[in-house]
Amino acid sequence: MTTATLHKLLSRQMNKYLSEECLQHERFQNFVKAVNESYHNFDRDKELFEHSSFMNERQYADINQRLKEEISQRRQSVEKLIEAIRSMESAEDADKLDADPDDNLLGLVTYLQRQIEQRKKVETELRTAKEEAEKATQAKSDFLSMMSHEIRTPLNGIVGMTYLMLQEEVPPSIAENLNTLQFSIEHLYALINDILDFSKIEAGKVDLEEIPFDLKQLVSNIKRAHQLKAEENGNRIRLMLDDDIPDTLLGDPLRIGQVLSNLVSNANKFTRSGTITIELSLQRKTAEHANVQISVQDTGVGIAKEKHSTIFEMFTQANSATTRKFGGTGLGLVITRKLLELHGSTIELESDEGKGAKFFFTLKLPIGTAIKQNFNPVDTLNEQTLKGVKILLVEDYPVNVNVALKFLGKWGIEVDVAENGLIGLEKFLAGRYDLVLMDLQMPIMDGYTATEKIREAGSQTPIIALTASATYSNKDRAISAGINDYVTKPFNPKELFQKIAKYTRRVPA
Repeated sequence: MTTATLHKLLSRQMNKYLSEECLQHERFQNFVKAVNESYHNFDRDKELFEHSSFMNERQYADINQRLKEEISQRRQSVEKLIEAIRSMESAEDADKLDADPDDNLLGLVTYLQRQIEQRKKVETELRTAKEEAEKATQAKSDFLSMMSHEIRTPLNGIVGMTYLMLQEEVPPSIAENLNTLQFSIEHLYALINDILDFSKIEAGKVDLEEIPFDLKQLVSNIKRAHQLKAEENGNRIRLMLDDDIPDTLLGDPLRIGQVLSNLVSNANKFTRSGTITIELSLQRKTAEHANVQISVQDTGVGIAKEKHSTIFEMFTQANSATTRKFGGTGLGLVITRKLLELHGSTIELESDEGKGAKFFFTLKLPIGTAIKQNFNPVDTLNEQTLKGVKILLVEDYPVNVNVALKFLGKWGIEVDVAENGLIGLEKFLAGRYDLVLMDLQMPIMDGYTATEKIREAGSQTPIIALTASATYSNKDRAISAGINDYVTKPFNPKELFQKIAKYTRRVPA
């Protein structure tokens, strides 16, 4: 054995302290080999330990750096949270928060928990308030439905009898009284319709149609409809139409007509011996749309500038004397404004007290194709058209039964009467009828239930609701029950005539 093959440190120690003879002994050589192996193992363990120590130090540094970053981020987040809370809360509450998030983290959590509990309490109160508001809205709807029914039911009898008496030959003094009565009825009817229209718009139940119509023709019809009333006030209605306006536009002629009628009616109400001018002018036209400005101008009493904004508020008129002198609810312009908002337009006003008023707005309407001229049955209907039609009249109010029988009998219609829905159902199932006129609110069994049971029996006989219940919810419920159409009391005789002719197929071909 030579020391050159041994571990450097062991070789150096042996050369210093042992002789060559010692290395010749076999048992000593085995001892030296074991010691040499231990020296090498120690070196390997040392290298591993040093490497491990180096890795641990680097990992520790990395972990320590990440911890510092996380602590910094947490501190910034807490500070921002405290700042946000201070911006939301009152100064008194905010001062309770310590600016040092490290020292007050537990207090911050407690504070937040308290705020969350407060928010939950507020949410509960808001939910309760919302439920109460919904109940109040439903109560208002129910009240309007009931009042509409209670007012319209006797009004139907008054309207019907007045109409029938005006068709007869009566002395001039009685005719004058009847005309006065008819005027009062029309005023009351307009008042009821204003309230119901306002309720419907407020509830978001107005859906605009988009059907082809002739705007120029619509305005001409409105002019004719108000001509007689204008002449009574000594007024003249002028109509100015722009020939460049397309003949066919797409929109809701009923609602646009309602807006124009409100404005023309107002102009006529507040003008005496003057002029009302309805003007339509094309502002802009593309291949798809036409922008049409519509204005109604009068030479009446005018509106003071400080009152311009208030007249568009509900139940408001320019001054208290207006209601006493001219009447009205102050709802007409509110309904007009809201209907125009549904069209994406706004109502504008130019007026001064004593100098008349000009209301105007612009409608952007799609351009449609030419309207097909359909046969209009109005001009050909006569009292022979409905002769022989058999109708079941389901109505509980005796006066309305009497009024309906007079009209139906005059048209040559055979009529069976039922006092409520249950009797009506029994008579319908036992007989054969061309059509049913169904009141909706009746004792024992209402019209909705009677209609549902008729439909459950498999009958497709047309059913027209002839009712004083004119709210949107009642109409929706009637259609859902299976009713084909709706005529509101007090009914227009021509409208009822036309619908009976339509559903009994008595319209001439």
